[in-house]
Order: sequence, then C-alpha cells, then structure tokens
Amino acid sequence: MFKFKIISKLKNSRGRVGIFKTPHGELLTPEIAFVATEGEIKAVPKDLLRNLPIKLLVVNTFHLLTKGIVSSNFSIHQHLNFNGPVMSDSGGFQVFSLGFGKIHGIGKIAGEKNLNKNQRTQKTEIDKKNPLKITEGGVEFFFNEKKFFLSPEISIEIQKNIGADIIFAFDECTSPLNSYAYTKEAMERTHRWLERCIAKWKENKNQQGLFGIIQGGYFKDLREKSAKFVAKLPLTGFGIGGAFGPEDKSGWQILEKVIPFIPEEKPRHLLGIGKIKDIFEGVEKGVDTFDCTIPTREARHRILYTKKGKIDVRKMKNVKKPVDKNCVCPMCKEKITLEKLNDLFSKRNPLAYSLATLHNIYFFLNLMDSIRKAIENNSFKNLKKKIFKYY
Repeated sequence: MFKFKIISKLKNSRGRVGIFKTPHGELLTPEIAFVATEGEIKAVPKDLLRNLPIKLLVVNTFHLLTKGIVSSNFSIHQHLNFNGPVMSDSGGFQVFSLGFGKIHGIGKIAGEKNLNKNQRTQKTEIDKKNPLKITEGGVEFFFNEKKFFLSPEISIEIQKNIGADIIFAFDECTSPLNSYAYTKEAMERTHRWLERCIAKWKENKNQQGLFGIIQGGYFKDLREKSAKFVAKLPLTGFGIGGAFGPEDKSGWQILEKVIPFIPEEKPRHLLGIGKIKDIFEGVEKGVDTFDCTIPTREARHRILYTKKGKIDVRKMKNVKKPVDKNCVCPMCKEKITLEKLNDLFSKRNPLAYSLATLHNIYFFLNLMDSIRKAIENNSFKNLKKKIFKYY
C-alpha cells in the first residue's frame, strides 16, 4: 500500500527526489503539505480545491476533534473535496501551543534573546508552569471552555476515523524554553507513547501509514537518542518535530544529528517548518516533505510570494501591474493588478483573501517543482543562490 522509492540524489548532500506511493496516489518528493487545519484551507472555497494542482494536505486532529464532526462514517477526502494524499497530525503540537507555547508566547524556534532571558531566570521554573495536565496516560486540554483528553490510543482512533492516508504518532512537542531535564522526560514519554500508538495502529488493521516522531528539542544528544529509538520501530515513515533553538546555531545541526539514523528507504517529514530558506536547508539535509501555515496565513495578511521576494499588498495602492506575468494562478492569469487587489483587501472582500491564498499556493508548488528538477539536473546550488538573493 505504501512504498517509497528514491529516483535521484543530490551530489555531496542527503537531498533526494523520491516517489511516495499512497492509497490516494503517488507523491513526488520533496513536497510541501498545505495546511487545512479544520478540514478546509482558509479562504479557498471547497469547490475549487479538487481542481487545484495541490499534491498534499495536512489536517489537525485536535481541532477536528473539537469541532465534533469526526465519526466512523467521516471521510476527510470527501469533506475536503480532495482526492490526493492527506496527512493528519496527532494533536501533539497542541500539547505545546496550548501549553508552554501559549503562556510564554513563544514558537517552536526560539531566538537567542529568548534563550538568554530564559537562562537568566532558570529554566526549571519554566517547566513547572504548564497549564495542561500531562500524565503517562495522556494529556488533558482546556479549549473554548471545554475539557478534552487525548492519549496515544485515542489519537490513533480519531485519525483512523478522519481517514487520512498518513497519520502521526501522538507525542509531546516541547518548548525551546524547557530545560534539558524536562525535554528528556518528555522525549522518553513520547517514546513510550509511540509504542502504544504502534500497537493501536496494528490493531486497527486499516490502510493508513504511521509516522513516528523524533523529539529531543534543540539538545543534540537527545535528538540522536530519539532518532535511534524511533528508527528501529516498524513505521511507514518518520517525522522530525518539537522545538528548535536559534536557526543559525542549532536548527540545521539538529537535522544533521537526526537524518543519518533514519532508514534511507523511508520518507522523512519536517513538522511545522516551511520558510523558504528552511525548505532549501531541509531538502539539502534529506527531508522529503514539509508542512507549514506560512503560504496561506501570510496571504491572508496581504503578503504575496514571488521569485524576486515578498510583496506587501498594503504598499501597492497605486501599482497598476499584476503580481507576476509568468504565474498561472487565477489572479495572475486574469491580470488582476496589485492596485485592484489592494482595493479588494481594503474593502474586506473575500475574493482578495482567496486570490492571494491561491497565488501563494501556486508559488510554493512551483518552488517545490523547481527544487525537484534542480536535484535531478544537479543545479540545486544555483537555484538556492538565486532564490536566497530575495529571501
């Protein structure tokens, strides 16, 4: 049912082009999964989705749970009006975002300022302030004034009912501000949860592929330990999740610690990372798939992506030219000017959000296609240099 085959490798690196066979078709990698958090891409009408060139989507188990729409008769492909491969996360990211991430106002990647401040105030104090109740059994959440509980078994069962092709094991995504001791504790708990996820996945006997998640924060020894543990288990593929430290110092060194221990013949997914520079660095180090809200979220905030950098539509009030004459997205094909798009946004016209989102989707799809071709014809370094001039 699932098969991953490497068809081309990038010289002097771990980058590769692969074909990942899934129940809903073959996926060429490297590729990005666009985020359909609650079963839809915000600002994109569902009747358009089936006809878009999107190759891969990812949905959010926790938020689908809270909507109360998932049952044994549910089908995410029908709900999305999409016939390609779909991933579902496990709810593990919400362990971070509704916990340490929320109370400390921090993302998965911490800047040096965050870490220095944290070092001055003693990291162990941070570890005691989680508003979520995390036990060996699972995690108790409070969301929209309601209580929800997720365990490895419950997460796998919900994902079975969602019907995604690729599901992820339930994990604890830690914060960049957590101490070494807490990150180690969470990683070891994640490993035990992974074994329970595998048992439940095997019990379900369905046609889904299960990815285990490598944790360990930005601590290199923990990442290596986690990679070795997860790599030996009978999984369809591997996710690299959790927190990273400053990008320029530890983020990509973490991948260098992790990737060598992951079986070459299985796909690797980098969770929640999708800035353009991150994609290039990840591909070069051997990542096959990514997911991130950046393309669609930034579109709704009036930021458009082009080959020559980002455009802030708010500054384009009197620009009477289209975004990109070579783009084939609906907005560029119709030669809608930046001035017109600015006007639509200023009037809060839903069409503005839709057009901008579609444009960014097309840009990232074209970028991934360019990356695959560059690996195959050994021009990756040239493409990277060209793109990095503007990003």
